[in-house]
This record gives sequence, C-alpha cells and structure tokens, in this order.
Amino acid sequence: MVSQQLARWPQRSLAICAVLFFGTVALIFLAGLFMPDHFEVQRSVAINASSDRLHPLLADLERWRDWTTWSAKDETLVHEYSDPSTGVGAWYLWRGEDVGAGRIEITAADIERGVWYDMTFDLDPDPMKGALRYLPSDSGVLLEWSLRGKLDGPLERALGPVLSWSFANDFDESLVSLSQMLAAPD
Repeated sequence: MVSQQLARWPQRSLAICAVLFFGTVALIFLAGLFMPDHFEVQRSVAINASSDRLHPLLADLERWRDWTTWSAKDETLVHEYSDPSTGVGAWYLWRGEDVGAGRIEITAADIERGVWYDMTFDLDPDPMKGALRYLPSDSGVLLEWSLRGKLDGPLERALGPVLSWSFANDFDESLVSLSQMLAAPD
C-alpha cells in the first residue's frame, strides 16, 4: 500500500504544479483585464545649471551614453546614430542581447523648454512618448523626465507596473548620473 502511494507521488506532484502554474497565469491574465491600458513614468531632479549647459547633453542622442545607465546594462549593446545626432529628426538605434533592439527619434527640441522623443522597441512598434522638460527652479533647472506608452492586451497590462518600475529605476539612476556630470567643473 505504501509503495503504491509512493509510486503515485510524482504524478500528483506534477498535477499540483500544473494547476498552480496555469492558475497563476489565469490570475495574471484576469488581473490584466482590469489594469490601465497605458503606463506613465515621471521623475524629476533639480539641476544646478542653466538650460544652455543642459540642453547639449539631452538634444544630442550620442551624448545620452554619457549620462543614461542603459548602455551599462548590456555589454553587447551596439549603437547607431543619425548624422547629425542632434535636433528634430535625429535618431538612435540600439541592439543588444539583454536589452533587445529599438529606436529613439527626437520629435521636438527647444533650448528653453526641453526635448521630446518617440521610443519604439522592435517587438512593439507602437511608439512610447518621452519628454525631458526644463522647468524653472531656484537653483537652475528642474528637469522632468517622463515616458508614456500603450499596453496592448491583458498580459501586457498586468505587466505594466513592472515596466513602470523598471523605467523609473533607470530614470532615477540616469538623473543622478546627469546631475553629477553637470556638478563637475568644466
């Protein structure tokens, strides 16, 4: 009798694991039905510098490697830039094993107001809308970085908070890097 119960143990364990796995997937899918169909991330930092000093670092996509943390996340990352790499219409392509492939294109740039861009990933052609806005501040410029994107389907919507959290961490780290870069003497 005991040997028969032990013989059935792997089958029962496998059945329990399958029920738990598919039940979890179903719960995530159901939760996604009630989640927002977009995500938005916004971070800001006070920069002790003028927009004249800040703008060249943000309006030139080649300079983003100097202050964003995205390049450090994937050693296999390959970059390609338009010529020129600055101003409206400038674009930046990336491809890497860990971060995938995508494109950023500047859609507006103003030395007094900021930089706006579209960001797309190869697996999701819907562009995310990003902005680096220069707002007045007592210490120089309050830089506000935002990104908004569409989430298609329940599974994407369920994963929206993870996507927002990931971008928020990247923004926080990059804004600290940018602040430190601008705090250094020329």
